[in-house]
Amino acid sequence: MSKYYSKNQKTRREKIGFYTAFAICLIAVCMAVYSTYTTVRSPESAKTVSVSATGAVAVNEPVTRVTVPVPTLGTRPITPDTTAAATEPPTEAAPAPSAEPTQGRADALQTMLAADVSMGYPTKSGLVLMPYSTDSVYFKTLNSWKPHTGTDFRGELGEDVLAMLTGEVTKVTDDKLLGKTVEITSTNVVIGYCGLGSVKVKPGDRAERGDAIATIGAVPCEAGEPNHIHVYVKVNGAYADPLTFINNDN
Repeated sequence: MSKYYSKNQKTRREKIGFYTAFAICLIAVCMAVYSTYTTVRSPESAKTVSVSATGAVAVNEPVTRVTVPVPTLGTRPITPDTTAAATEPPTEAAPAPSAEPTQGRADALQTMLAADVSMGYPTKSGLVLMPYSTDSVYFKTLNSWKPHTGTDFRGELGEDVLAMLTGEVTKVTDDKLLGKTVEITSTNVVIGYCGLGSVKVKPGDRAERGDAIATIGAVPCEAGEPNHIHVYVKVNGAYADPLTFINNDN
């Protein structure tokens, strides 16, 4: 009887010890799980992975945002806004040609047909310094480009200026750019002589071809050039090349 009781008592103690150890292990496991859970939930100890658009992975860095490539619609590239970008100061534009009444200008043949006249040279030598040009040419004195709507005839200061065509003196002026100017009109043709010295005619006078109407002076807007006079011809109000009519009857 005593042996049986002793054996049962030992078996019971073993069972109690087993369950006690099992309970302790269970409690330890629960505490470990709880500790792990609270650690994961804590924002201060949260460690995440940051993924960039290039595919690089940074470990143990707090995640602020995840950058992923956004697919574009269509194939048209996006042009960056450059309105606020610094730009170079604009280059100063070349001076515009001076406003002269050149509209309605005819070519040489049409002008000759519109004014069937023959003119003489305005100077004894007839040397041309600068011809007529509808294209812009450089004026050294003015430092500008513009059409040369007349012909420059070279000569010496004080040399006589001759009437190129018989007509009436219709204007005598002193222009700040062209200097002293005489205009002689014959029907639909007007001839202007600019850069004169002394003037020998007055409005209303009749001048015959070859008469001395003035002397050579200076053209203010062409003062950087050798001594000359500037002669312009207008047919029906349009500028024409004076050389077109010189010795036109030959």
